[in-house]
Amino acid sequence: MKIKNHRLLGLLFILGYPSSAYAQLSASVTGTTDYIWRGYSKSDGKPAAQLNIDYGFKSGLYIGTFASTVNFADQGFAARSDAEFKPYAGWAYQLSDDWRFNAEWTRYIFTGKIFGQNVDYNEFYLHTHFRDLLSANFSFSENGYQQNHMSFNYEITGRYPITSSIEMSGTFGYSQQKKVLHYDYLYWTSGVTWHFSPNIGVDVRYYSGLDLGAEKEHIAGWQFRPHVVDNRVLFSITVGF
Repeated sequence: MKIKNHRLLGLLFILGYPSSAYAQLSASVTGTTDYIWRGYSKSDGKPAAQLNIDYGFKSGLYIGTFASTVNFADQGFAARSDAEFKPYAGWAYQLSDDWRFNAEWTRYIFTGKIFGQNVDYNEFYLHTHFRDLLSANFSFSENGYQQNHMSFNYEITGRYPITSSIEMSGTFGYSQQKKVLHYDYLYWTSGVTWHFSPNIGVDVRYYSGLDLGAEKEHIAGWQFRPHVVDNRVLFSITVGF
């Protein structure tokens, strides 16, 4: 089973990329105690429900969509978002038995506004994978959260199987968001994923990070300034189909 969802570390990342050898439809449903994204929470530290549907073609092309409940702690604003949708399309290439690459476009679509602003935006990804042990990715947006500034993210993830059903993994990342979210973020995670059946897995993961400086000026009315997640443990369970 292959599930495409780079929004979660742990289980979803491990199952995360469609095969370039066979056409394949897959889906997953996840319950998580927090929707942590690049060092900050998109669910205000509260549980979230998530869905991913993916179809990979023999050519290496793939399409899909990810959806999650969100909470940006902007209850005082009208027409606030309570869900996020991320349709995506990409191309995966198997260079050798050890190396594979993929490039991807994603659109972030919110059901309402965030702190009173429309914030739908595009992001573009480049991924490199060495076997199932090491992955690195670079992504950028030309107009992050529609705040008229570019944003960038750099991330590396390592994984090590302890047994056939238990795997350790960790991620280190840097998100350049100062012009968009007031801060740049340095973040890291470590955790264990247990696949107790072929289609069901549980992930327990520690998250922490640092706010790297702050932007003195900000766009008038844009009050979304999430602080970095510090010393938090997240639990998630995923069922794949």
